[in-house]
Amino acid sequence: MKRVYYNSGFQKPSIHWRRRGEAAFQVSVMLREGNGRTAQESLWACDLPVESSQVVEFYIGDGVRRDPSNRWYESRTGLSFLQDGELFTYRPAARVEKPRRAYSPDQPASLFSQNLQETRSFRVYLPRGYRQHLQRRYPVIYLQDGQNIFESGSFGSWQAQRSLDRGIRRGEVEEVIVVAVDHTSGRWDDYVPSEDGGANERYARFLSQELKPHIDRTFRTRTGPQDSALLGSSLGGVAALSIAWDHFHQFGKVASLSGSWWLKKFQQRMLGQTRRPLKIYVDSGNTGPYNDCIHHTVALREQLESKLGYQLGHDLCHVVGDQQAHTEDAWGHRLIYALRFLFPAEGAPEERAELPLQLRRAA
Repeated sequence: MKRVYYNSGFQKPSIHWRRRGEAAFQVSVMLREGNGRTAQESLWACDLPVESSQVVEFYIGDGVRRDPSNRWYESRTGLSFLQDGELFTYRPAARVEKPRRAYSPDQPASLFSQNLQETRSFRVYLPRGYRQHLQRRYPVIYLQDGQNIFESGSFGSWQAQRSLDRGIRRGEVEEVIVVAVDHTSGRWDDYVPSEDGGANERYARFLSQELKPHIDRTFRTRTGPQDSALLGSSLGGVAALSIAWDHFHQFGKVASLSGSWWLKKFQQRMLGQTRRPLKIYVDSGNTGPYNDCIHHTVALREQLESKLGYQLGHDLCHVVGDQQAHTEDAWGHRLIYALRFLFPAEGAPEERAELPLQLRRAA
């Protein structure tokens, strides 16, 4: 059973819904559950006779108005709460604060690293309502090349907040904290495994022994490996997978976008070792110089399947960005695929204890 709640000033709304893949919408009447946020609103609810895991497309109308004005919402969870055009898996505050960057772009936060013997800057994105929903804790994604993730660096910007905000607002992606770690002039050594000529063991210790504990102390995080991900592009994609591979007890999810997989020696070591309990996303474009080395990424995916037993659609995802090259803009566009795979909304805990008593009974 799937339950949808709706805070609205609509009078006698109905929910028009269909399972994904169906052509026709069915119509179900929503029932008033209680007061809304103002005297002009009510809280409405409806149970849909489908499995909670099924994706349901829906819109709501009252004979005069329609929400949304065109197309539809998608519910991926057993409990969906629609408010102000956004989907939640819990009952949110009456007016939810927008997501925000918890730093100044001109002076991001920093931490001195004993392992690196230098100060490293990082940028923290907090999801919507972070300062309101004090009982909630969040998974964390650690992104490499931090100065390019939200702002524009030397080669452009991912504009990652665009994908994050949209995916969360649409109920596609779990609410997450993102920590974007700036690179320095020592980027090669930080990101490349020693087998391939770098020295990323020190950077790995910085992430695992210094930065992650600092973030877990400072913010309301969920700290287990299933809630901690590493993500990077190009050499940063090599860093993400190699560090997660060696520190899987802390980082259980990883994404490598256009990874520099012409580096082969770490791959050889990885493929000769025991399979790690990781959820792995890899991708590339298929155009530009060397077609974004798509052949190297395809070969890596095939080896992960044949030699280590990872399964596409289960703990492995491979995406090709059609007509996309090795650019920040391409990685920003493909970020949503990594987010949907690593932290889908349906993986978020449905915290029904947050609901009022009558809603808990109904749910």
